[in-house]
Amino acid sequence: MPRRLTCLGLVLSALSLGAQGVFLNVDKPGDPICPRLMVDKTALEFKSQYGRNQANLANIRHHQEGSQIIPRDERKDVSGFTAYDDHSKGTSISSLKGKVVLVGLWSLRCEPSASMLMEFASIYAKRAQYGFEVLAVNFDENQQDGGKEGSGLAGGWRAISKFRATNRKFLERSDMPFYVPGLGKEGPSNFMDMVYSLPVLFVVDRQGKLAEIHIGYKSGFVGEAVQRALREKPLPPPAVLPDPVKPNPS
Repeated sequence: MPRRLTCLGLVLSALSLGAQGVFLNVDKPGDPICPRLMVDKTALEFKSQYGRNQANLANIRHHQEGSQIIPRDERKDVSGFTAYDDHSKGTSISSLKGKVVLVGLWSLRCEPSASMLMEFASIYAKRAQYGFEVLAVNFDENQQDGGKEGSGLAGGWRAISKFRATNRKFLERSDMPFYVPGLGKEGPSNFMDMVYSLPVLFVVDRQGKLAEIHIGYKSGFVGEAVQRALREKPLPPPAVLPDPVKPNPS
């Protein structure tokens, strides 16, 4: 029996205005998640106990961990999500309909998400044979200060380049591409606004609907998830009803 996500009550918006977040590395080597460290600001001025003019709140760590397998009749259409490669070419989930899609969110500072990427890379070459696709999407905050060294914020392609350099020996055996998320309606707000810990594996079914959510790394969970999704039988086409017979005029 899959465990329900434990922190969906925290779902407000990971991308809400006035909030910045960084995914921190694990506190212990065996921890399966990296919590998101939020520095929230209150929009209340005179009524706020923290003072006026959007004073900073204390740092808050948001922990999430668990799995959710969504019944077919409750799945959300997420086909509008688009990920972009290093040539700014977009790959939308809608363009991959008919395939199972694994969308993995990861951070440069998160060891468990690096382990998930290694599992992605190990199965990437088999995607055409079995009918699935892999989108490894960096979910770090973009550098807010223009990318100055020492800021600790290395998002997007800067984070991807560092990860590639660190893991060059392994990744040179796999041509798996990396992506950054789109913006607006085709971006993370499409279905990722519940993310407060990494890594996250989203499994999208052949119809472009969200079938599974896994927050936190567990060895072998990528292979298990894709096998489960591929074993799911396609839905039968809708029945075509015959045109009603019109009565002959007498």
